[in-house]
Amino acid sequence: MRTLGVIAGAGEFPRLLIQGARRAGVRVVCIGVRGAVDRRLADMCDAFAAFRAGSLEAPLEFARRHGVQDLVLSGQVKPASIFTLWPDATCRRLLAQLERRNAHTIFGLLCSFLEQQGFRVLDSTTYMQEHLPAAGLLAGPEPTPEQRETMENGMRLARHIARLDIGQSLMVQGSRVTAVEAFKGTNECIRSGGNRPAPATLCKVTKPGHDMRFDVPCIGLGTVQNCLAANVNHIAFQARKTFLLQREQVLELCNRHGITLQAVDLPEEPAAPLARVQDDAAHARLMAHELERLGIGHSAVVCDGVVIAVEDPDGPAKCIRRAGEYMRRLRLARLFGWLLGVLTGSGGSRPAPVVMAGTPAFSPTPAERRAAKRAGIQIR
Repeated sequence: MRTLGVIAGAGEFPRLLIQGARRAGVRVVCIGVRGAVDRRLADMCDAFAAFRAGSLEAPLEFARRHGVQDLVLSGQVKPASIFTLWPDATCRRLLAQLERRNAHTIFGLLCSFLEQQGFRVLDSTTYMQEHLPAAGLLAGPEPTPEQRETMENGMRLARHIARLDIGQSLMVQGSRVTAVEAFKGTNECIRSGGNRPAPATLCKVTKPGHDMRFDVPCIGLGTVQNCLAANVNHIAFQARKTFLLQREQVLELCNRHGITLQAVDLPEEPAAPLARVQDDAAHARLMAHELERLGIGHSAVVCDGVVIAVEDPDGPAKCIRRAGEYMRRLRLARLFGWLLGVLTGSGGSRPAPVVMAGTPAFSPTPAERRAAKRAGIQIR
């Protein structure tokens, strides 16, 4: 019997994965992320332990001790963990190799490291095929011609946004993008882009050439509840590459409130590497030029290689406000992490500044510059 190690974050995903592995007759060891994993999973596994985000040495020793051969990454880890990690020496060495820090680069490097250590990292879809819907209308009324046109435009733009490693979702209303997912995630994107006089559409996709070992998009009950609160009446996601969790509850809620839920086939596209950048200001300008080409906005906010927020047609003030809200909550945690590194001798550089830059069309007003300064954002 093979032994599967489930690296488990928050949410429903790890539980469903463990159930699927159990049905397949696999022995399961759960390696949880402390502060995220549901400790009740211990009752479903042959062995269970939780470790802090940023720890690699202790989890690897635990996995080897329990005979783990295969690993699967599952569940959510807060994006803020990128900035608040307390990495051990092995994790610090790995992170030092990255020019950009985002889900794709961090988890991609982690998977490569784990395979170098002798483990086989399986796709996150392993034992989860029943939760990957094929194309078709799943719930709610048939989309109107206007909704179909909006969805097609939104899915095309969302694919570009995902290619840029900005996010996997966006909100669209007619031909107008009302919000782009970035650092904070899908639910914040829904709240930011919804609550408009007319209903909006949520579009969710994978990155072209997406590595299915990690960061596979999910639609769950929380997603639909946020859509309902934000006057979103249409949810479109990529078929066969998006998990639909809590399916019965999701379908019932969509049918009851008339939310159209559909899975959409998208053509396979090769991964396209992004241009190299020297610093966060250059990264923000590169994102801004791509956004402008797509007709979405003219600026972006970046910190330590992570796209925090991007401008949409609502203007730079909204982008500044979103970025400021995200980073304000992390400011003390980032500073504390750096000071702890200094005091313990584990090193680490001072927290990177939060930088905003754009194309020549980006011309912030004096009021927007003052708002950026109050939020701790440097306009370059």
